[in-house]
Amino acid sequence: MTASPGAWVELPGAGLHALPFRTPRCDVAFWKHLYESFEDVAIIRTAAHDGEDAILAVVAPPDFLEEAEAILEDVIRRGTPPVSPAELPVGCREDWFLAEWAER
Repeated sequence: MTASPGAWVELPGAGLHALPFRTPRCDVAFWKHLYESFEDVAIIRTAAHDGEDAILAVVAPPDFLEEAEAILEDVIRRGTPPVSPAELPVGCREDWFLAEWAER
C-alpha cells in the first residue's frame, strides 16, 4: 500500500466513515490497540478474514477522518505491519457497523 490508504466509505445514517484495508491476521491486535490509544479518534473493526489476512476497517466520525488516516499513513510509511488496499465486504455496510458498535 502506498502512502494513500484508499477511499473512505460513508455510513450516512450513523454519521461515520469506514476506511478498509488488508493486513495479516496476526497484526489485528496491533491495529486495535493502536487506535484505542487515540481516544475518540476511531475504532478498528474486523470486517472479514481471507486466508492469512484480515480485512479491517477504521471507523471514524467526520471530524477525525484526517487524524485517523494520518495514523494509518504513518504506520504505512514505517513499513510494518504490512498493509494493502481492500474493498469493504458487501455485508459490512452501515447496519453491520452500527450493530457491532452498539454491542460494545
